[in-house]
Amino acid sequence: METETIGWIGLGAMLLLIILRVPVAYSMAAVGFVGYAAVSGLKPALNIIGLVPYSSIASYGFSVVPLFLLMGSFAAKAGLVEDLFKMARLWVGKIPGGLVHATIITGSAYGAASGSGIAATSVLTTVCVPDMRRSGVDKVLACGTVAAVGPIAQMIPPSINMVIFCIITGASLGKMLIAGILPGLLLALGFIVMVYIRVKRNPNLAPLLTGEVTWKERFASLKNIWGIGILGIVVLGGIYSGLFTPTEAGAIGAFAAFLLAILTKSQRWRELGESLLDAAKVTAMIFTIIACAFIFGYFLTITRIPSNVASFITELDVPPTVILFAVMLMYLILGMFVDIIAAFFITLPIIFPAMVNLGFDPIWFGILIIMQGEMALISPPFGISLFVVKGIVQDITMNEIIRGIIPFFIVDLVVLALYIIFPQIALYLPNMMLGK
Repeated sequence: METETIGWIGLGAMLLLIILRVPVAYSMAAVGFVGYAAVSGLKPALNIIGLVPYSSIASYGFSVVPLFLLMGSFAAKAGLVEDLFKMARLWVGKIPGGLVHATIITGSAYGAASGSGIAATSVLTTVCVPDMRRSGVDKVLACGTVAAVGPIAQMIPPSINMVIFCIITGASLGKMLIAGILPGLLLALGFIVMVYIRVKRNPNLAPLLTGEVTWKERFASLKNIWGIGILGIVVLGGIYSGLFTPTEAGAIGAFAAFLLAILTKSQRWRELGESLLDAAKVTAMIFTIIACAFIFGYFLTITRIPSNVASFITELDVPPTVILFAVMLMYLILGMFVDIIAAFFITLPIIFPAMVNLGFDPIWFGILIIMQGEMALISPPFGISLFVVKGIVQDITMNEIIRGIIPFFIVDLVVLALYIIFPQIALYLPNMMLGK
């Protein structure tokens, strides 16, 4: 049997295992091992199993993953999300949909300290949903908002998905992180505009808050969010100026968030321990997927499927834009059924070289892929953010949460189209970086 045929059989077998609900990591490892043995023999396959899990993870570049996770966890324990929400409520609470806008602003700002969309969704649901519902915000809108806004943390740096994308493709992590700033802000603005229009048309969705708010109170609230400002300046400013690398930025950001947690919640050492444990659990999950994906990647490489598919795509007699739209549609569908990190490892070694050969900028294409990852978290039927919200808010059905995220998903599609039409949204800041 030809090597490439074995590769395609392996891909089919892996998809079958995923459909049968075998964990994605184990599906990739099993198919990668058996496939490698079928092509190269049992002994080389055993060598791969013995060496790759450690060698793939024991990399300096991967250390940024737990550091970004720690930074977000420490920031949450320091009460930064609560302070952000109180500040945003005072500033925008009196306009139509004010509390919903405050949640969007809080989620976007917290994204500058959290690299995980799932973690951000959990924190926002816990902090913002009870306040919104007490103030009369429709529960479908409230839950749909936090489910959709939490994943913005994957676009606004620091972002774990950006780290993984750059590890797979070799793209510049510093440029990717900076490239996510404007797209993330544009997405948040799109959500705010959509909510404003909906609430203007139906004020019952989010009644106006009662009571007067003075400008003195608004400006006084700004002093409570200095922590998130420090984290943003340290991490993004350091990377943008070239003062330090993304990994160094993660270490400094995690340490700064730790100090903030100590200063603001000094009596809660137990919570700091929980932060370490939470970061360790998520890191272990991500690294397990990565290690298993590398085993599968070795199998794909020896079958020459990635290079052959890249050659096939680049030789198609159609405009590159048509191919790009086909790739975007593929990721949109994959995100509905497959863990997006696993999907990145399976597809990017095949797709990314073809896209670069077609002339697409790797950083711009990366932003499109990260956007697809953000959308995957709210794509029914298996969007993880939907289940996070359902697990915290007990008196809402999954159908109601899905109904709540549909308007946000439509905004996602519109904003994705804007990224495609106007690449400079993603490329302007990276092109201006001092430390390229």
